[in-house]
Amino acid sequence: MGRYNQTIGHLERSHEDNALRRAMAARLDRAMQKANVSSAKAAKWVDASEHDVHFWRRGITVPPLYAFNRIANALEVDVHWLCTGQTHAA
Repeated sequence: MGRYNQTIGHLERSHEDNALRRAMAARLDRAMQKANVSSAKAAKWVDASEHDVHFWRRGITVPPLYAFNRIANALEVDVHWLCTGQTHAA
């Protein structure tokens, strides 16, 4: 399975799996903190509300893939890592 399909599958499973969602949120929050990016700024990047980004960072909800792609690009991190925690496809 390719990286894209793995990323999509992980993102879809995380909707129902609290542990996956919290781990993804932790990576997102850590990457945003490292880049000194606020939730408000990230919300503008993806045309979402700041409230949505707060929920993503806390692991309450999961962002859509397009938002993950835009945030990852802006933060200069790999979207696959941001979503799955893996640096290379297994």
